[in-house]
Amino acid sequence: MSSPRHQPILFDLDGTLIDSSLDIVAAVNRTLRNLSLPELPDDEIIGYVGDGVRKLMRRVFADHGRPNLDEAVRAFKADYLSNSLLQTRPYPGIEDLLDKLSPYKLAVVTNKPVAMARRILAGLGLDGHFSAVVGGDEAPLKPLPDPIGLALNRLGEGAQGALMVGDHPNDILAGRAAGLTTCGVCWGFDEGRAVMDLGPDKLVHKPEELRDWLLK
Repeated sequence: MSSPRHQPILFDLDGTLIDSSLDIVAAVNRTLRNLSLPELPDDEIIGYVGDGVRKLMRRVFADHGRPNLDEAVRAFKADYLSNSLLQTRPYPGIEDLLDKLSPYKLAVVTNKPVAMARRILAGLGLDGHFSAVVGGDEAPLKPLPDPIGLALNRLGEGAQGALMVGDHPNDILAGRAAGLTTCGVCWGFDEGRAVMDLGPDKLVHKPEELRDWLLK
């Protein structure tokens, strides 16, 4: 059996392992409708994703006179938790990638609340691949390195040899700050444009490329 180029391997969730864009957009727009506010275009909402639920909703409501943000966050969380698996799917090639890496220590580090992350991973049958899942309500959010440190602690591993894989600048910045090798993926919400600008240690355009690089 090949040994991976890096381990443990930490993955971001949204835009990296799963395409959750349609369910996020739908939940945001249902929340807006329920508050008698106009819906937003899909691309605008997706551009707000990546820094946790509270910042997502703050950005959504920035042009609406700032309704009660706590109420909006609660409404979105309740809606999304119930409807997060309607259209969300792993990106093509992700299931094969995880199967090939299954003998090794893997973790998910996301700014999404951990209950949402665990529900989605379980609903898609991906949860068995991961020895640790760290959510955005368990540690300061990426780009701070804290959630990566928590994941490594749960894995019983250090930063040396570890890899952070993600589609968002926060993933690269957090991995770099934690002392990990970083890999940017170009199949995420903005097709890698933002992570390219940061110059991660590795850049891949499809999961098969990541698999081959890791197991070469």
